[in-house]
Amino acid sequence: MKFKIHYKYIISSLTVCLGFLCQETFAQNADSIKIDSLKKIKLKGDSINLPYNLKVSKKYYAGAASFITGDDMSLFRYANNSNMLAGRVAGLTTNMNSEEPGYDGSSLYIRGFSTYNSSSPNIIVDNAPVGFAQLDPLEIDQLVVLKDAAANAIYGLKGANKNIFVTTKRGVAYQNSIKFYSQFGVLVPSKAPNFLGAQRYMKLYNEALVNDGRAERYSAAQIGQYDNPGRDQELYPDVNWNEELVAKQAIQQKYNLTFSGGTKDVRYFVLAGYMDQRGFLKYNDLSEESLGFNTNTNFKRYNFRTNLDIDINSTLTVGLDLAGRLETKNFPGTATSTIYNNISTYPSNLFPMLYADGKIGGFNESGLNYTRNPYGLITRTGNIVEVHRNLFGTIRIAQKLDMITKGLSVTGAFSYYNFNQNSEGSTFGAPASDFQVFNKKADGTYTRFNSDGLYAATGRSQTQDRMNTAWAKLDYQNNFGEDHELNSSIGFSQSIQTPAGNDFPYVSQGFFANAHYIFKKKYVAQLNIGYNGSENLAPNKRYGFFPAVAAAWLINEEDFLKNSSIDLLKIRASYGLTGNSDFSFLGTTFGSLFRYLYADGYGTGASYVFGRNPGTLTGRAEGLLANPDITWETAKTANLGIDYAFLNSKLTGSVDFFYEKRNNILAFPGSVSRVIGASFKPLNIGIVNNKGFDMELAYQDRIGDFAYSVRGTATYAKNKIIYNDEQATPYDYLKRTGLSSGTVFGLQQIGFFANQADIDNSPKQTFSTVKPGDFKYKDQNGDKVIDQFDEVALGAPFISNLSYGAQAGLRFKNVDLMVWFQGAGDRSVNIMNAATSGFANGSKPSDFALNRWTPATAATADFPRLSIDGRTSDNNYRSNDFWIRNGKYLKLKNIEIGYNFQQNVLKHVKISNARFFISANNLYTWADLPDFIDPEFLGAGINSAPRTKSFQVGLNIEL
Repeated sequence: MKFKIHYKYIISSLTVCLGFLCQETFAQNADSIKIDSLKKIKLKGDSINLPYNLKVSKKYYAGAASFITGDDMSLFRYANNSNMLAGRVAGLTTNMNSEEPGYDGSSLYIRGFSTYNSSSPNIIVDNAPVGFAQLDPLEIDQLVVLKDAAANAIYGLKGANKNIFVTTKRGVAYQNSIKFYSQFGVLVPSKAPNFLGAQRYMKLYNEALVNDGRAERYSAAQIGQYDNPGRDQELYPDVNWNEELVAKQAIQQKYNLTFSGGTKDVRYFVLAGYMDQRGFLKYNDLSEESLGFNTNTNFKRYNFRTNLDIDINSTLTVGLDLAGRLETKNFPGTATSTIYNNISTYPSNLFPMLYADGKIGGFNESGLNYTRNPYGLITRTGNIVEVHRNLFGTIRIAQKLDMITKGLSVTGAFSYYNFNQNSEGSTFGAPASDFQVFNKKADGTYTRFNSDGLYAATGRSQTQDRMNTAWAKLDYQNNFGEDHELNSSIGFSQSIQTPAGNDFPYVSQGFFANAHYIFKKKYVAQLNIGYNGSENLAPNKRYGFFPAVAAAWLINEEDFLKNSSIDLLKIRASYGLTGNSDFSFLGTTFGSLFRYLYADGYGTGASYVFGRNPGTLTGRAEGLLANPDITWETAKTANLGIDYAFLNSKLTGSVDFFYEKRNNILAFPGSVSRVIGASFKPLNIGIVNNKGFDMELAYQDRIGDFAYSVRGTATYAKNKIIYNDEQATPYDYLKRTGLSSGTVFGLQQIGFFANQADIDNSPKQTFSTVKPGDFKYKDQNGDKVIDQFDEVALGAPFISNLSYGAQAGLRFKNVDLMVWFQGAGDRSVNIMNAATSGFANGSKPSDFALNRWTPATAATADFPRLSIDGRTSDNNYRSNDFWIRNGKYLKLKNIEIGYNFQQNVLKHVKISNARFFISANNLYTWADLPDFIDPEFLGAGINSAPRTKSFQVGLNIEL
């Protein structure tokens, strides 16, 4: 095959790809490039990075995979990579869990849940199972979401929950560049609940006491003091704890420098990065001058990476990667969740945050204990500093074996990962959490509670996690005439992880094989096989065989569609078998025992009596009965997809329909008789079906100096529990079988009790003594009693069945604009927390509870009567359809406007490209929820760090 390409502009290299095969030619001074043959090199453009160094043109891939580049991820200015993916990758569902510096991040799920156990995907970075969340996005070349069995079969026992495969950047010959990225921003906390001021709080507190049949606490004279601006502010305080202790803004900044390029024989990519993210706690620097530490929630991260490729000769290439990350996390000695919870629950009227003489306010009388003043928690409980050191290295060797047969090669790699955590801090004595608080009396004297501890440095603790990964494969890649192309490989992989404090490593090993065949550029067939095992399974059941097949038909290559407006029309299908041997979700039940479920467990038994001695001895006893047949979950997955491109590829997209049946899911048997006298470890008895679709659609065009693009993704996945051996229930509506995993159950409220006669004539509610103004529930079974047998399915799971995103970009000359939306639907949330519960569970009311039930507001009330006594209000705070709400939402995630400096300006300072931008994140949320509740992280700003908006400016320069 010979052809010639003429070009008008000077270029350094050109790569031409046909199917799997490409040739890269370096230009000198000629005006054309001759391409005589094609050889295997890195694919450019629209190609997918697949496991074990396989790259495939997306056009000829028959499996289901979606990807995003690291450069695209870096456009969204989040500290954690997992937060950059929401609504941007088809098939991927995300839920942001926290925005506390150093602990922010999102849960990730691929095509929803196919099990009622752990559904988290495996994360693979450069063929090693390490995390990607704290990589710098500028390190990342591609992040690929592997969605079907064809894509995941080679991972075998780690394939059922799907995989996210990340590759880092590498240098490209003769494309030398130096790039500097900088951004500086301000973080602003999201809207806080509007908690009631002191006077209104006191009135409602009295009302709640009367509702409970108790005497009022506050007199009219005390309440009236708040009408006097000149009152004694220390005796009659009105503290807005959120205003006092949560800052209006915090700083975030990030800087990166990259070098990349090389020659034909030596190529490199180098990155150095720094990020600094601050928290919102005020008064965090009080100890800085006197004791030398800060108590804010601060996070600093240093990234470095060097990826080097050396062609030793024309057949041997050696790669050496070295990457590291240093993270410093600083936070107060008391958990921030406790601090924010106290900010949200401490009353505004009992004591000031600080008295004029510097004493910390507090109160502990009449059964009310408020001695954990959040100001004291920030300033008087010391601090903790965690230093995380992550080191990752890989050596890789690729040897061509064309001397044996054309297209044969062997590649192998060894990776080592080390995680080291050092933690040290300071406290103020023993118990470390104690500090003095005071309450001022009318005569000017103080009542003191607690005692101050003495400052002391705490001991240092250290943990270490090590892992090594090795793999090797034999490749064969060749063309047979013009109609046949084959790319195949067979290999071996092994991973050994030694967690901190554990002498028993986690080991997985096995073989993998794949074959990709293209016929006449129209028909594609793929075979993928995994055969691997885990030490966590019984010795005679550790290995499994996981095959998958896929096929594709490029209809646009048929003669009847050539020269049409259809640039790509491909139908693809796959079917295969994958497994899941991740039982770590059981750790909360068994501790480390979840690793060896095939073995009997023993523990400390009860006291035993021997002979006539009346004394007892404590001995060992049999624990949970072993499951000698423990095996992996098995997933059978079918996928049907269509890829398309029309109008000179202005309109592109794909849609996939999938069905998965998951068998052998671990579950505790519910039908075992108590006569046995022991409990079983979980058995492989569960069955779940999961089906749905995911899609992406994009359109782009240019009209003169104006260019625009729009892109959208959507994912819908809904599962159904087929069998889980649940305990027998007296009514079918109580069964979880037949519903989605995570379906929310609760009571259906049908209004409020109007009076005592209404209570007497209604079914008896057994949760507490009910009073007028309490929730009235529906009697589902007609037995005239409201109890746990009246709970029904109220809504969809918390993790959304539907997720979607939309992105639009505009560019006119040197100015560009980008907007990103993300949303979710078919989900439920429970909004009960410290800001919505009135006085229940030690909370304080916000304006959410103002429209509460009273005899005067009975016709319009939408909140139950107020109550102080939790025993009488338990009825109102059970799971019910008042608290369970529709969790759908749409978020404006990002807006960015940029200016690209003109080339005729930059050339005078020897700069290739420069761009200035202004960016804003998390600007607005549309949801059918109170405006202070974030639909993803319901406790944000209430019992944890708040969600944030960010406003950033930056400058990127390329030399």
